[in-house]
Amino acid sequence: MLEELYRQVQCPVLAQLEIGVTPCALVFLDAEASGSPNLRCGDAFSYVAQAVTLNRSLLNAGLPQLTIATNAIDLVDDYLSRLDAEIRPAVFPLRPSLDLAKETRFYGAHFKLDLLEQMALTLPANRLLLLLDTDVIAQHGLDPDLLRRCHASGVGAFDISDQEFSAYGSTRVIDDLELVAGRPLRNPRWFGGECLIVSAEFVGQLVPVARACFGRYRAVIPDLNHQGDEAFISAALNILSERGQAIIDIGAYRMVGRHWSGSTHRDLRWFRGCALLHLPGCKALLGRQANRRTFSSARLWRRLVLKHELNRLVWSLRLHVQSRRRDKAIADSPEAPSQTW
Repeated sequence: MLEELYRQVQCPVLAQLEIGVTPCALVFLDAEASGSPNLRCGDAFSYVAQAVTLNRSLLNAGLPQLTIATNAIDLVDDYLSRLDAEIRPAVFPLRPSLDLAKETRFYGAHFKLDLLEQMALTLPANRLLLLLDTDVIAQHGLDPDLLRRCHASGVGAFDISDQEFSAYGSTRVIDDLELVAGRPLRNPRWFGGECLIVSAEFVGQLVPVARACFGRYRAVIPDLNHQGDEAFISAALNILSERGQAIIDIGAYRMVGRHWSGSTHRDLRWFRGCALLHLPGCKALLGRQANRRTFSSARLWRRLVLKHELNRLVWSLRLHVQSRRRDKAIADSPEAPSQTW
């Protein structure tokens, strides 16, 4: 009681504001376009099914209904019409504006920039746009204090620099960021595209910077190690940060976590405490949940635990093979230092 009173005295504005969210996800359907390498089934409507599961998890966690932004409104409406009304997401007609080669990896994800610009115009006062990937689930409600901080700042983003730097090397990742940003960066950070929470005012600042970064990104795609929305959105966020924009790291607060089944990057129990969980390797599993009669977070979590345990051996073997290949490449390099014993 005293702690709550102290918090309100120290930060009365934050304590009084009630900040809501408008969850949204992009479903971009184009039969000629390159999809996600993580979707092996090749069924584009899997993204709609994943969005249905995301919506059911949001409602189960006491969060607002999901809005699907899509360029194929008739196809998505037809798919959703087969479902019970209470589990259907809302649908928003997206007007794509980006010019990009359709063979670009993660082609559809690039149009999150259009989603941000167009949906921000619909936000009411004291509401944040919560942009999520379709392969995300909600596990529990969002921290009201964190929402107030994101609203005061204008943006909360998922800093995954630690994961990207360790997986691909910091030099390689930073080179991509600075190439797309068009300048050296003092403190380069890489932000995950699965979760971004923004105010309408911040979107107004982000979009012109991100479009300029997209122009450079498109011109240097052959030189980049990473293709996708994360490259030019991260570059734009870095530029705004260097101009003095505060960016709340929502991953540090466990608003969101990214979990690959089998990875030992973090103990599985850590992910259990995340409000939102990104499961990029479980798209098929999430799609199947859309057609179940009832949604059960406990049942889904049991499936995730089982999948994780089965994949741990595979993950360990993969890391071992990658390590052996890396050691061999270093040993075979003409620049490799001679060894003395």
